[in-house]
Amino acid sequence: MITVDGSMMEGGGQLLRMATAYSAINCTPVKVENIRAGRSDPGLKPQHLATLRAAAEMCGARLTGDRPGSGEITFIPGAIRGGDYVFDIGTAGSVTLLLQCLAPIAAYAESPVRLVVTGGTAVKWSPPTPFLENVVWRAFNHMGFDLRLTVKRHGFYPKGGGEVEALINPVGPPRPLITAPSPTRVIRGLSLCGKLPAHVAVRQGKAAQDALKKAGYKPRIDVVALEGRDTPLSPGSLMCLWSEAAYLGSCTLGERGKPAEAVGAEAAKSLIGYMQNGAHVDPHTADNLILPLSLAGGESTFTTSEVTLHTLTAIRLAETFTGSRFSVEGGEGGPTTVKCLAREAGS
Repeated sequence: MITVDGSMMEGGGQLLRMATAYSAINCTPVKVENIRAGRSDPGLKPQHLATLRAAAEMCGARLTGDRPGSGEITFIPGAIRGGDYVFDIGTAGSVTLLLQCLAPIAAYAESPVRLVVTGGTAVKWSPPTPFLENVVWRAFNHMGFDLRLTVKRHGFYPKGGGEVEALINPVGPPRPLITAPSPTRVIRGLSLCGKLPAHVAVRQGKAAQDALKKAGYKPRIDVVALEGRDTPLSPGSLMCLWSEAAYLGSCTLGERGKPAEAVGAEAAKSLIGYMQNGAHVDPHTADNLILPLSLAGGESTFTTSEVTLHTLTAIRLAETFTGSRFSVEGGEGGPTTVKCLAREAGS
């Protein structure tokens, strides 16, 4: 059994999700102690409980310590099973953070997996679904994974109620990832609002488009105002942008009192900054890539504008569970290169 200190480094829910995913994929029991111990509200929250119980169901794991506020769990996995699964987080908790744990597990099942998850599709401190689909999972799929995401209904804080369907086929040996510059300057995007006037999405999109054009890029932004059966339970909006040239994305959520123009401009400014910095992977995608890189054969390399504590925590866990070795090279204010030499199967 591998014991993980849940308070080390970043010390949040990401550490718990990654440890659980590695445990299931490698069929290695894990104990996570001091869960979120450094947080003002330590221990397990509904979002974490939903993720742990879902992962346990998928691989017939014996799970202990799964109660609100618990600071320690043990997860003893069995074989990962394919098939259909339905999970309801029960709050506006992020469906994308749940999928951050479940999708890699599902990819190592013996048969295809269909996940239907209910919760929040665009909530603070987590990647909205367009970002997951068009940036993170695009990188995964280029490595040999087969992940597809469909949003059936969007869900914003506080009521949530969003629903997504994820279709995941078994992965072969994942391929290494090597990023390289591309000449295209096309930027794709989605400006979306629900239970709000349609002009909110229009204004967000125009502000982002104007900023991108001024910087010399070619924006292709879809504008969507959710109506009728697609209307979310709570009002909300988002502006999500991504580059076709690399694994770079930026998302900004609307907030009460925040002008729509500010939402669009903020998302554009972040993405422009990543691209002008010379990065090929944005900081939020970088930490998501560590797990698949550590499972792929050979050497992977990518550049990012910033190596966050989330990414460094992911690297520490990857080295612990897989024996892969990472190097991080670069200084502040410029792109940083992350290299992974994954341990070959059977070695």
